[in-house]
Amino acid sequence: MYFFHKSQQYLELNYNRIYDVFHWFLKITLLRIFDDDFLVAPIPTMVFHFYTSEIVICLVFVLLHALSYRNDLDAVILSVSAFVSAFELFLKINGMVYRRKEITQMIRTVLNDRSYLNGPMEAAICAKYQRLARKLLFITIVSYISTAIMLLIYPLLVGGIGERILPVGFSLPLVDYHKNPWYLINFVLQIVQVNWVALVFIGLDGPFYLFVCYSASQLEILIVYLRQIGENPDNVADQRRLIRKVFDIHSGLSKFLASCSKIYREVYLMQVLCSIVHICVSLFHIQIKFKNGSYGMLLTNVNKVWLFCYCGELVVSKAADFSTAVYANQWYQLWNRRDLQDVLFMLRNAQRNYGFSVGGFGFLSFATFTAIMKTAYSCNAFLHRVMN
Repeated sequence: MYFFHKSQQYLELNYNRIYDVFHWFLKITLLRIFDDDFLVAPIPTMVFHFYTSEIVICLVFVLLHALSYRNDLDAVILSVSAFVSAFELFLKINGMVYRRKEITQMIRTVLNDRSYLNGPMEAAICAKYQRLARKLLFITIVSYISTAIMLLIYPLLVGGIGERILPVGFSLPLVDYHKNPWYLINFVLQIVQVNWVALVFIGLDGPFYLFVCYSASQLEILIVYLRQIGENPDNVADQRRLIRKVFDIHSGLSKFLASCSKIYREVYLMQVLCSIVHICVSLFHIQIKFKNGSYGMLLTNVNKVWLFCYCGELVVSKAADFSTAVYANQWYQLWNRRDLQDVLFMLRNAQRNYGFSVGGFGFLSFATFTAIMKTAYSCNAFLHRVMN
């Protein structure tokens, strides 16, 4: 009954409940980055340094594994995927820890949002994007967990246990994993590590989806407010109240999106580059050998890139709709000088580009997704030319 009650709580349409799910994944991995005592209390600090040291050691082990079995193409390809995954996780953890104060402040902004209390229209819009955040939560969990399962179950499905096939290109150095008991030890170690990596990625991706849904809901509320400007110009008090509300929300949202873009610009540049390598190598592996364990890695990276670009496109398109709404409303019906000055300020701000920057080279969008897939396929074609 307790578990059923907790499950019902997590299914509620509420940013706090959705964040609790993402935070739960970080708690069970002992990597509570967004807690107040992180890097303050001795135990969380020790755990963080232990994990970062472990990832660095794993990177070295992956390189040694690739060198030891360099004549086995499958082992080399799996080692490249393992190295890129560990390197991506290392950079993402350290990047988010470095920016944790800003991220924590932005999380509080989202969790303390009470826009849904302003009226039925605001409540409907907030509920719409809370449902979207919940869908993104489920998709993220299913994607990473299914990838971990597909990687680990592959040796069992193809009878690789007898052939001593490891699911990941990683093994303890200085020993031959083909011999007992080293194969079993390496397999169990990979089960623990792959599941830990999947859980950490789920927890780290969560805040981004909350920021996207919060920003999109605020932009949509602003669009509705803007359409009401100038409809009743004789009611000066009502129009001034509406303009001040739009002005305050827009100013706060502009700062929020600027902070979000600043925090994630390097993180998502790194993730885009790592995803290109993952897609390229996994596709290459599938093309040269039909039976392999790279299908899960290919699918989850395509899905991850698409989700990020979808979220970026959502904010970019809503920002474009906001810019159109600023120009299209009946602001010219207003006669109060102060109101017109506020509208002029918003007209100027509406020309700014809102979105999530990818290292300053562009914004997450469907166009970026297309460019990523084209780049990955071009690299894959280059690999085939080199191999031939």
